[in-house]
Amino acid sequence: MFFRAGLAFGGGLAILAVLENELVSRRRIVTRDEFLTTYALGRIVPTGTMTAVAVAIGHRLGGVAGTVAALLGLTLPAFVSTVALTAAYRQLQDTRGFALLSVTLLPAALSLVVAAAVNLARSAIGRRPEMALAVAALIASLVFHVNPAIVLLVSGLGGALLLGPPPSA
Repeated sequence: MFFRAGLAFGGGLAILAVLENELVSRRRIVTRDEFLTTYALGRIVPTGTMTAVAVAIGHRLGGVAGTVAALLGLTLPAFVSTVALTAAYRQLQDTRGFALLSVTLLPAALSLVVAAAVNLARSAIGRRPEMALAVAALIASLVFHVNPAIVLLVSGLGGALLLGPPPSA
């Protein structure tokens, strides 16, 4: 499952879409809320988001061995392809095929990223307080250029104070 996600082209959100499909929709290992919470926590730890998600889910499924398996599965495809592409870059950079990447693979990757973002947004659409906090955080970031760390802290504090713990907690 993590190896398949590691093969996803398009970066973190493409990997996120594969993991969400596998863990939430297909195998029902975690709920959508648990997955989104894990993703949110992965966004704030000092590592790659998908690495943090893999560690959290892998540990939940199999302890330390699950963590190692998830990390290897997720990172091995990217590592191998990065080394191979780096080694081949000089030979490929002046070819017609290399020039076509921007009009072929990049739009496909963008569509994967947009699809993942839409899937994540669907779960929050009907929740007015959460959406209000998300919109306020977006405005603070984009319009007022507030430091992302401050946006995270204030949003987290605001969510804790205004919304309280989830009903199942």
